[in-house]
Amino acid sequence: MKLETRNPDQHIGILLLAFGGPNSLDEVEPFLKNIFFGRSLLPSYIDQVRKRYRLIGGKSPLLEITERQARSLKASLLKAGRKLPVYIGMRHWHPYVPETIKTMEKEDIRKLLCLILSPYSDGVAAKDYKDAVYQAVKSSTQNIESEFLPSWHNNPFYIAAVAEKIREGLLLFSSRQPPDVQIVFTAHNLPQSMVRNDPYVNQIRATISIVMKRFKNFGWYLAFQSRGKRKEKWLSPNVEEVLEILAKSGKQEVLVAPLSFVSDNLETLHDLDIVLKKKADDLGLVFHRSPSLNDSPKFIKALTDIILNSLNKK
Repeated sequence: MKLETRNPDQHIGILLLAFGGPNSLDEVEPFLKNIFFGRSLLPSYIDQVRKRYRLIGGKSPLLEITERQARSLKASLLKAGRKLPVYIGMRHWHPYVPETIKTMEKEDIRKLLCLILSPYSDGVAAKDYKDAVYQAVKSSTQNIESEFLPSWHNNPFYIAAVAEKIREGLLLFSSRQPPDVQIVFTAHNLPQSMVRNDPYVNQIRATISIVMKRFKNFGWYLAFQSRGKRKEKWLSPNVEEVLEILAKSGKQEVLVAPLSFVSDNLETLHDLDIVLKKKADDLGLVFHRSPSLNDSPKFIKALTDIILNSLNKK
């Protein structure tokens, strides 16, 4: 009589969490209202944001990229001997986190390994995602356990993936040698009040410190981008200010490397590739951006390593 071997991964599901984005121009307004918890928004503001999406192709590419990441991650885990389903949950648009957890419930998933698609997923950066998951799990008809994987800003495979994209970015310049090209790392700006006593900035600086060991003698800066409209103190310096400093100091070539966005979205394709590039052009700077990680093999290897490390600790 042949005994069946128990699958240790049975009932475990991987939940990739991302911000979400509209899949058409018609979805821009309801998407914004979701972000602002249903508050009334000025038509001029909605039109302004709709115009930004129109300039990058009429929608956010985030869902398609995240779907590719999920498929590649599932295949990578299977190659490592772990047969695990990989799901997607968006915080502010479809598929919403509660929708995805209902699907997982129907498929008899009882344990969620939640991975926020940001390397800086501790503190304030994780709160909205954790709240969404915990509320959905609480209202579930099944007893579902959820676990959030900690920040992976210093994971060696993630560092290798970032370094690979910086090298690709440097190839866009004619010189490609220090001290000619200045590397400007960008992260999403947040109000200072939100990140006081929070690991966000320190984790970003830790990532940069490790990455720059591979690019010795290159000058580098940390700047913050995509600042909101709230009238309070925000993290500084703004990336626009850094470009002005570089131009005044006689620098000519700038590579922008976004860190807090692993996938292309409005903040990379519009705020950097269109708005910031125009700023650089006006200042007489040669400007390029390092490609986003998206579903690059090295980044998928990093996600695989993060999940395997968690599973192997159990």
